[in-house]
Amino acid sequence: MTIPPVAPADSVFGTVQVSGPAWVSSGATDWSQLSSTRPLVAGDRLRTGSDGYLLADLGEAGVVGLYGNAEIRANDSGQGPVIDVLKGKVAFHLSPRSNLQLKAQGAGIGSKATPADGYVEFDENGVPVVVVEEGSLRVQYAGMERELKRGERLALKSDAEPVQVAASDEEENRKKAAAVAAGGAAAGGAGGAAFGGLSAAAWTAIGVVAAATGGAIAVANEDSHASPSGNQ
Repeated sequence: MTIPPVAPADSVFGTVQVSGPAWVSSGATDWSQLSSTRPLVAGDRLRTGSDGYLLADLGEAGVVGLYGNAEIRANDSGQGPVIDVLKGKVAFHLSPRSNLQLKAQGAGIGSKATPADGYVEFDENGVPVVVVEEGSLRVQYAGMERELKRGERLALKSDAEPVQVAASDEEENRKKAAAVAAGGAAAGGAGGAAFGGLSAAAWTAIGVVAAATGGAIAVANEDSHASPSGNQ
């Protein structure tokens, strides 16, 4: 196993925790398996196996969570973290006035000065699709900029228009969050049926990853200065 070199403190902008198979590659190093909490470093590539979950806590910027068979690249633009979604399903919580930007095949995704939850997922044709579960997002793609609101989804290609997400799809996410939380409680995991003061029934996609990894998120609906991880 190759151990990634320790990075300078100024290139560390978050922490990572995992459940199940997950790997990291830093710079020119080979992939090495993750088994415990580690710093998130500019230049890291992170991926999960089919049964893996990964939670990246970016402090005041937000939280990013990988489902199984997902991959991201983490960078620092100098103005804030940039998470490039390369594969699979990646959920997120963006804090108020977050400087975190997500990218997928050149499209940019960011918050609109309010908290936002959602996810990016590649469809069967390899096209990234962004879904807004709470709040609203600013999406830049194909030379355009759009505001996406709660309950809307958008395929990130030039001829796509926002469409409403079926209520059954949202309900499926809630049920999965509850099931993951129940499993964590049975296994003696951290927190059981609630994280960040929210019951599983109120969770969005990022809550599934938080439950699976034993991480806690504090969703800041009113406090514009709150950190999603409780860190300041």
